[in-house]
Amino acid sequence: MFSQEVKQRIQRVLNQENEQVSDDYIGRLTKVEVMDLYLQDYGQCISPKEIRRVILDIFGVNLEGISALEKLRISLFSKGQWIAQNKKDLFVVYTGANDKDVKISPTAYFTKETGLIQVPNALNQRLKALGYHQLEDGSWFYAEPDGGSVSLAFKDQTIAAIGEVVMTTFKEI
Repeated sequence: MFSQEVKQRIQRVLNQENEQVSDDYIGRLTKVEVMDLYLQDYGQCISPKEIRRVILDIFGVNLEGISALEKLRISLFSKGQWIAQNKKDLFVVYTGANDKDVKISPTAYFTKETGLIQVPNALNQRLKALGYHQLEDGSWFYAEPDGGSVSLAFKDQTIAAIGEVVMTTFKEI
């Protein structure tokens, strides 16, 4: 569940309090408790970059990636809520429960500005190459074949593909 580094830091803090710490015990902690214990072990001097890395490791939230979405004009709906959304975004990335699938659609703003009601051909080819398939409504869908969560690397490839099309073809919208 958590990286070895996070587990080691938690064990170090809890062992100082003379508590027996197993992976099972750590697994029962809330993510907030894990974060508190991690930071307690880390000390007072932690860089912003390290904080972002720890948030990704513990909470599965990629703050740097979310920040990049604004520039690329991509909205993100994940874990049942809007993570990033702007009225002038061109595409929406939806992730399903537990990040097991991804769906990509153009926004209403994109359709209004371009007259296109589906993802443009330049993006279609990139998504198809990544393993997406087109749905009847023109959106694109991907689910991990093994039923597991979509990897961070795959998400990064998806965002890069969309971003490249936005920056080369639709930058002026």
